[in-house]
Amino acid sequence: RGTTESREIVKEKRTVIDERLIEEAIIENRKLNLDDTIAELKVETDVDLYEIDELSLTHEKIYKISNLEGYDKLRKLVLNSNIIEKIEGLDSLVNLEWLDLSFNNISRIEGLDNLVNLKDLSLHRNKISKIEGLDNLTKLQILSIGSNQISSMAVFQDLRRYKSLRVLSLKGNPVSKNDSYIASVIAFLPHVEFLDYKYLQPTQEQKDYHPSELDTLLKEEKKKAEEEKVQKEKKATADKDDTMNVIGLRSLYSDMMATDKSYKETLVTLQDLAGFKQEVMGKYKREFEKVVAEYLKQCEHLHEQKVEEQKRFQKALENADAKSKGISVRIIQEFEQKKEKAIQEFMAEEDESILKDLSVEVESLAKRLMENEMLLVEQLGDLFDEFNSQLRKQKEASNASRGDFSMRITDIVQGYKTRLQEFVDKERERIEEDEDEDEDEDEVEEVVKLIKHDEKLKEAINGSFETHKDFIEELIAALTKKEEDRIKSLQIKFQHANYNKNRERVAEIFDVVELYRKVIQMCKEEDAEDIEEDEDD
Repeated sequence: RGTTESREIVKEKRTVIDERLIEEAIIENRKLNLDDTIAELKVETDVDLYEIDELSLTHEKIYKISNLEGYDKLRKLVLNSNIIEKIEGLDSLVNLEWLDLSFNNISRIEGLDNLVNLKDLSLHRNKISKIEGLDNLTKLQILSIGSNQISSMAVFQDLRRYKSLRVLSLKGNPVSKNDSYIASVIAFLPHVEFLDYKYLQPTQEQKDYHPSELDTLLKEEKKKAEEEKVQKEKKATADKDDTMNVIGLRSLYSDMMATDKSYKETLVTLQDLAGFKQEVMGKYKREFEKVVAEYLKQCEHLHEQKVEEQKRFQKALENADAKSKGISVRIIQEFEQKKEKAIQEFMAEEDESILKDLSVEVESLAKRLMENEMLLVEQLGDLFDEFNSQLRKQKEASNASRGDFSMRITDIVQGYKTRLQEFVDKERERIEEDEDEDEDEDEVEEVVKLIKHDEKLKEAINGSFETHKDFIEELIAALTKKEEDRIKSLQIKFQHANYNKNRERVAEIFDVVELYRKVIQMCKEEDAEDIEEDEDD
C-alpha cells in the first residue's frame, strides 16, 4: 500500500491493486450509497483509507493481489470476477471475516494462514481440485467452493476438522455427481446445516449411510483427542508447577538418571544380576519419589498460603482506596454546596469579596484533598510493610521446607551409594566362592570382570553419586533463586502500581481544583463584562 503501480496491458487489460484503484472503488461505493445531491466526493477529504472496513474490487481484470498492507481494519474484501491466479498478499488482513474470490483463475488454496477470524470464504468457479490451506481458519462458517474441479470423496474427510462450518457449497464439482454425495456430507460433516444453499433434510437411507472410512476416521479422531487431552493435562501441570515454583521436581529422578554417564556406561551392566533392579535401583527410585511427592505437597500448601495472602493484601489496598475516595467525594460535595451558595450570592449582590472568599475555599479544598491523599499514602505504606513482612515469612518457610527436602533427598542419594557398594561387595564374595564352577552364561562374564575390577566400580559408584548430588543441588539452587526473583518482581509490581495510582489521584486533585479556579475566573470576567455594558449604556 502507498506505492502506485501503473496498469499493465499484456494481451488484454491486466490490473494490480493500487491506491488509485482502491480510491475509485471507495468513491463509487459512496456515490451508490449516498444522496444523489452530493455533487462531488473526494477520498482525501471524506474518507480515511486506514479506517475502511469494506472493499469491493470486482470486474477490474485484477491478476495479482497486492498493496493491501496497512488495511488491517478490513472485515470484508470482495475480489470476485477478476483474473487472479494465486491467493497472496493477504497476510496483514488479520481482522478479515469475509473474503470473496469467486470467478477467478485460482488453482490452489493458499496464503490464508493469517486470516484467523475469517468466517465466510467464497472460491466459487475457480480451478481448485483439492481442499488445503485452511488449517488456521477455525472460525470458518461458510465455504462456497462450487464449480471447481474437486473429484475426490476425501474432500469430506478434509473438511471434517472445521467444526464451525455450517454452510457448504460443492455443487458443480465432479464430486457432487457421486450417488452418495449428500449421504457422505451427512455422515462426515454432521455440523453442516446447509448444502449447496439448501437446508439439509436427509432421508432415512441417507442418515443410515455409514462408510467404512468413517470408522477409521472416528478411531483416529478418538486417538487424537486422547493425545490432546494428555498434552493439555501436561501443560496444566507444567503451568501449575511454574506457579508453585517446582519446575523440574516431578521429573527429577528420570532427568537425573538421564545425565548419569557413570550409570549408563558402567553400572547398567549390573542390571542382569539378581536383585539389582529391585533391591538397589527399585528401592532407590521408590524412596526418592516418595520424598519428592511429600515435598510437592508442602510446596502446594505454601503456595495456597501465598495466594491467600496476596488476595488479602489486594483487598486491603482496594478497601483503603475506596475509603479515601469516599472521603474525597464528601469533601468535594461540601465544597460544591459552598460554591453554589457563593455564586448565587455573588450574582445577586455582585460583591467581589464573595469570590475572594470562594477562592480561599478552593485553596482549602486543595489542601484537604492533598491531606487525604497523604493519609492514604501513609496507610498504603503500612500495608506494604505488612505485606513485605509476610513475604519474608513465606520466603523463610519456603527455604526451611526446601532445606529439609535437600537433607532428606541427600540422605536417599547417600543410601543409594551405600546400597550399591554393599551389593557389589556381596556379589564379589559370591563370585569368589563360586570361582571354581563353570559359568555357562556368556553374558555374565562381563559382569564378573566388572565386579572383580574394584577400582573401576568404585569410580563409577562415586561418579554416579556425585552426579545425582550435583544435579539436585543445582535444581534446588535454581528454584531458590527463582523464588527470590519472583518476590522482588512482585514487590516492584505492587510498588509501581501504587505509584502510578498515586500520580493519577494527585492529577485528579489538580484537575478538580483548576476547574473550580476557572469557574471563579469566569464569574469575574462575566461580571466585568456586565459592568462595561452598563457603563456603555
